[in-house]
Amino acid sequence: SVDRETTDAASEAGETTWRNQDWSQYLGYDKTIPELRAVVDAVATWTVGKGFQANEETTMLLDAIEGFGKDTFNTILENMIRTMQIGGDSFAEIIRDGEGNLVNLKPLDPSVIAIVVNPKGIIIRYEQESKVKGRKPKKFQPIEILHLARNRIADEIHGTSLIESLEWIIKAKNEVQSIFKTVM
Repeated sequence: SVDRETTDAASEAGETTWRNQDWSQYLGYDKTIPELRAVVDAVATWTVGKGFQANEETTMLLDAIEGFGKDTFNTILENMIRTMQIGGDSFAEIIRDGEGNLVNLKPLDPSVIAIVVNPKGIIIRYEQESKVKGRKPKKFQPIEILHLARNRIADEIHGTSLIESLEWIIKAKNEVQSIFKTVM
């Protein structure tokens, strides 16, 4: 038997906020277990594949995107897909110039991003908590964030981590390996 579940949906009482409290645990699994990392990397690489196809103007625009300074549009997408597989959601700040033109995409740490929805379950903003104590969260309008959500279920306001469904197997396998190592 398994436990019953309900969705993390919007509350009718007002704003609902959701933040991935398990991101650091899931990232730890990804960085520690090579078989898991290989799957996550393969999915990201396969998804980005041969790059993108667009008209000449869009291609020039996307070719100018450099993320943190060393990225390309493809590596940013690959990063976001990898992050989405690990944590369920990935976020990038959409940076525009004074005329509203896209000039950059900056991937964000999902552990500090909160999704805020209205009572109808529509995203009304994102809040980036500061990693420096005492600072107020930075607020973003939905149009300012590129948000990828993996395997949303029903009315949930966030994606579902690949690792969430594998966690029991990961722990059991590691326990068996540890016991086997001791026996040997």
